[in-house]
Amino acid sequence: MNHRRAARAVSCVLLMSAALAASILRGPASAGAGSFAASSPTVSFASPAQCVEPGALCTLQVMVDGAVDSLSCMDISIVFDPTLVECMNVLEGNLFKHAGYPTFFSWEKVLPDTVNAIDCLLGYQSYFRPPGELARFVFKAKTPGICPISFAAVRLWDIDRVELSTLAGEHADIIVCGTTGEDAAIPRAGALRNFPNPCNPSTVLTLWLPDANGRAAESEVLLDIFSVSGEKVRTLFAGTLASGANEIVWDGKDDRGAVVATGVYIGVAKTERGVFRRKMVVVR
Repeated sequence: MNHRRAARAVSCVLLMSAALAASILRGPASAGAGSFAASSPTVSFASPAQCVEPGALCTLQVMVDGAVDSLSCMDISIVFDPTLVECMNVLEGNLFKHAGYPTFFSWEKVLPDTVNAIDCLLGYQSYFRPPGELARFVFKAKTPGICPISFAAVRLWDIDRVELSTLAGEHADIIVCGTTGEDAAIPRAGALRNFPNPCNPSTVLTLWLPDANGRAAESEVLLDIFSVSGEKVRTLFAGTLASGANEIVWDGKDDRGAVVATGVYIGVAKTERGVFRRKMVVVR
């Protein structure tokens, strides 16, 4: 009999928690169904650039830029290749942890390849100011390869619980290497990555240039840094590079020599063998 009462009590707690989360995310009735705030924050990944051996853990951060003055709730789903990695845990991001309000935080594996995380500040007009970290997804590497991690859904709410017109950033890659520690997943088709990401103040961009018709050859390369609004911030490199891995350092400054502000930036490498992009996060 005591076991039945305990089970009913647990069920009630779970139902109340789910109802609380749904109530918070719905927002006030005055906001109206489907209403959106004008601002459009961008949510992006900050992934590890080094390869991860099978069996090791790595953390994938989810970051938001400073396009809005306030945030209070999030609802984020990501998808990945479950043959390469497994999601072991989701941790509350620093923006929620350090907001000074109690929170409702939960996560679940919706499908083998999909994980959902919800976090909300509790209290009337509770909020925090972006930019910063929303959540951390902890993965365990399984087999060598390049595992793309993408957003399946991204939703954010402001101080008034009005849903924002949120933008989802590009996918991130988790590189699972061989047990020898050597990178067994260097992309043959070319790629642009950087480490560390987020960075402060500098980061190293690695441009993998593919061979030309199976043979090593040089290519003209133009590497620019843009803001998320499309404004060119810096021409980082203009010249010739060989096929293979090429490292270029960005010191976190623009073309005038001024230090760029905290936010999300996009590296674009235009080459004779394709255009490669990388989303980067600068945190001051």
